[in-house]
Amino acid sequence: MDPSGGRKAVRRIALALSLVASTALAGALPAPPKGFTWHAVTALEASFLTPDGWHVREEQSEKTLAVFITEKEFAPPQEFDVGVTINAFLGNPGAPERVKKLLDDVAAKYSIRLKSAENGPFRVLACQFDSTRKKDALRVRTNMLGIANPKTRTAYLVIFESPVSRWDETWSKGKVILDNLALEAEM
Repeated sequence: MDPSGGRKAVRRIALALSLVASTALAGALPAPPKGFTWHAVTALEASFLTPDGWHVREEQSEKTLAVFITEKEFAPPQEFDVGVTINAFLGNPGAPERVKKLLDDVAAKYSIRLKSAENGPFRVLACQFDSTRKKDALRVRTNMLGIANPKTRTAYLVIFESPVSRWDETWSKGKVILDNLALEAEM
């Protein structure tokens, strides 16, 4: 992050039914809610709330950085039952359009409507749907956000997943994570 705090800022994205924003100077995150800590991802100049006792895993490929915040430890190719996946597409001019197309395809497949919002430089699409996992027939609820910053051509795909049977218990933590994404934004 820019140590001068002049050119870059962290934008906190809050997505419930509407998008509400507050801006903090780089590195000046608000105190985390009780039961959470901030996990900084320096490669993204971003921070994500992590529930106490949950696990964070980062993996980087060519132009994608994946951050997993999961209830239980896992190692790919394993799947997790409860957690957040944050895919950040860096330095890819086509990433915002690809993320939008992916969400459009999900909306068509599950016959749902996308919610859209704007927050400063960010364009956000959101949806929620239920599906059945093929390997074990588990019903899973997914809350998905596509976040794009057209100015920096950075895009994020943020996915919270939980078994439908545990949704009420797990969404209370997932919602806090998704409502408080601290993402770098050029000002």
